[in-house]
Amino acid sequence: MKTITEKEVLQRALEGLQKTAKLNVKIQHKVLYDPYGPDATIRITWQDMEWHFVAEVKKTLTRAMLGGAIQQLRRYPKKAILITTYVTPQMADLLKEMEIPFVDTVGNAYINEPPLLIFLKGNKPVDKYREKPTARTFQPTGLQLVFALLCNPGLENAPFREIAKTADVALGTVGWVIRDLKQLGHLIDMGKRGRRLIRKKDLLNRWVTAYPDQLRPKKLFGRYRATNPDWWKNADLAAFQAYWGGEIAANILTKYLKPQIVTIYTREPLGELFLKNRIKKDPDGDIEILEAFWKFEYNWQHRNLVHPILIYADLLATGDARNIETAEIIHERELTRFIRED
Repeated sequence: MKTITEKEVLQRALEGLQKTAKLNVKIQHKVLYDPYGPDATIRITWQDMEWHFVAEVKKTLTRAMLGGAIQQLRRYPKKAILITTYVTPQMADLLKEMEIPFVDTVGNAYINEPPLLIFLKGNKPVDKYREKPTARTFQPTGLQLVFALLCNPGLENAPFREIAKTADVALGTVGWVIRDLKQLGHLIDMGKRGRRLIRKKDLLNRWVTAYPDQLRPKKLFGRYRATNPDWWKNADLAAFQAYWGGEIAANILTKYLKPQIVTIYTREPLGELFLKNRIKKDPDGDIEILEAFWKFEYNWQHRNLVHPILIYADLLATGDARNIETAEIIHERELTRFIRED
């Protein structure tokens, strides 16, 4: 089984678009692996007209990763297009609804730049490719440690034992994550002047993209349902080491969202809460209970909510258009101070 590269995804997708839509498509500037900007710039010409896009290449695109990818595209000052290996029909409809141009390697595409209008979906992949293994830093234990570093500016300069305790990981984990972050260009060692986390915005983007598939499923205790769907409005988590996350937390922060899913992160059993509110296990339920995987307190006024970085990640992981809009509001209001470069 062959390993596909971002370069091959880009090349095959644009060749397919040129063939199926009868367009002239050229890569003007290829900057793959540049963490500071798009992966390429492309030019599309048709008749006597032309359009220019910056391209973001994602080898894999799941619904959980979609929110993070869209956030990246929207931050580019120029028109941006998503290039990926395969877009399912359902995801194609969602991207079209959100006006996100895309092209995949099997002939699916959406571009709406009048008079140029392309919407192709339903083509299925034939070739099977193996994904390059995810860097250890963006696997479960590494993600848990990176979360602690992002939430606690300056923590990277603490002794390894303190970092391990804060992130609730083994001491040995700290060493290899610090080494990985150096190699990935997210941390510099200044000798006696200590260590410094850099390119935090890019690190956050990578974290929220990996979190839904790598760490979140391992922290999920289960799904549940209550007799009264509005039970959470009068529920008090103060008696437990528990916090609202996801859509509930976003609703409390922004008043912009009507929650459909109730998300709770907890360190203690919630039997008493379940009993009081008649909550029962249901694999299709609208309540999800996850383990609170951090050991630190964070200094903000909403003591009953998870850290805003986690609210942001939970919203993006849904792939829902309204949730992605709300995530952007939270990013602007709450996250700037955590990703600001010193």
